[in-house]
Amino acid sequence: MGTILVESPFLLHLAGTSQWQRFVVLGLGFGIIIASAVILLLRRRHISPTQACIAALNTAYLANLSLILVVYSDATGKISTRSSWYVAMIIVWPMALELVWLLAQAVRKRSLAEV
Repeated sequence: MGTILVESPFLLHLAGTSQWQRFVVLGLGFGIIIASAVILLLRRRHISPTQACIAALNTAYLANLSLILVVYSDATGKISTRSSWYVAMIIVWPMALELVWLLAQAVRKRSLAEV
């Protein structure tokens, strides 16, 4: 719910960003949330509660991290003032891979159970 509240200024044109940034933030943020929610909802019987919680937390963090990466990508200044953007760029990949891995496990468990 907090992730959706963070993205609401972009939805209401209150964030002060360009149209491109607004579109990308909304597309990535809500896209990540909706895609993960649909997969978790469809596979809820084939995924453990612990894995579902980890996937949901990764989804929220990944949606927020995508917002950071897009909004601050055009920031100017020295590397020392932009260091958090570089750290976010490094963190986003393991988080995205872990989320894909968790959701792929749920899909694979279902397909193995049907055989």
